Amino acid sequence: MSDLVSVENLTIDFATNFGDVHALRGVSFSLKAGEVLGIVGESGSGKTV
Repeated sequence: MSDLVSVENLTIDFATNFGDVHALRGVSFSLKAGEVLGIVGESGSGKTV
């Protein structure tokens, strides 16, 4: 079965008053039909970015 979603080498950086924050570096994943992915983290951790 082929992938419905494929992400490779995802990187997310935020610029702050104190310098850059590297939230994600090199994250890769794929999802096939019927699979479920959950994103878990503390309140305010940037899950909605």
